[in-house]
Amino acid sequence: MPVKAGPSMNTSTFRTVFPRQLRFWTFHCLLNALPSIGIALFFLQLWRNSVAVAAIFFAIGTFILLYTTVTSLNGPLADEKHLLSRSLKLGVTIRAWISGISVLLLLTLKGILFVPDLWCGIIIINILNRVASLSGAANQDLFRPGPDHGIAGFIRIYATTMTEGFFITFLLIMISFFAAIFLQALDRKRVFAVADQR
Repeated sequence: MPVKAGPSMNTSTFRTVFPRQLRFWTFHCLLNALPSIGIALFFLQLWRNSVAVAAIFFAIGTFILLYTTVTSLNGPLADEKHLLSRSLKLGVTIRAWISGISVLLLLTLKGILFVPDLWCGIIIINILNRVASLSGAANQDLFRPGPDHGIAGFIRIYATTMTEGFFITFLLIMISFFAAIFLQALDRKRVFAVADQR
């Protein structure tokens, strides 16, 4: 028996959804990463280290492909009208506003203390160093904010950037969760309004 395509993919196949999602996530991942990029490259002066720059942007590229693939597969995230897709887009928009404000705060020395990405980075570095310590690593500061060279440095900076990205993704999921509740409330209000008119 032939398998029927899901409703979310009746009008859009993976090949048509993927390029659109790739453009969307390329823009938003780069935008959302701007505060972290600014902190790493300019405040920590990693712009002088080509290995660090490559590792950071390679990690961002990884997230772009992950987000693009997940939101292009047959399911609710590929359907722009589905509640999950709408809430995710709303959560991304909220995160984009936070990133924009954070970039403005980075223009001042004191403003950096109010940038969420700074504290996320500090938390992640401490967690990774703790894990490395518990794993028996000789260097207690294996993951540290500073210049690092060679393939080992690339892996450390890539791992740090990826872990911070996953942490921020978790925060994005939480934002999307509350966004979904908000959208559901709006949908119920709209349904009740239509029912009252009848």
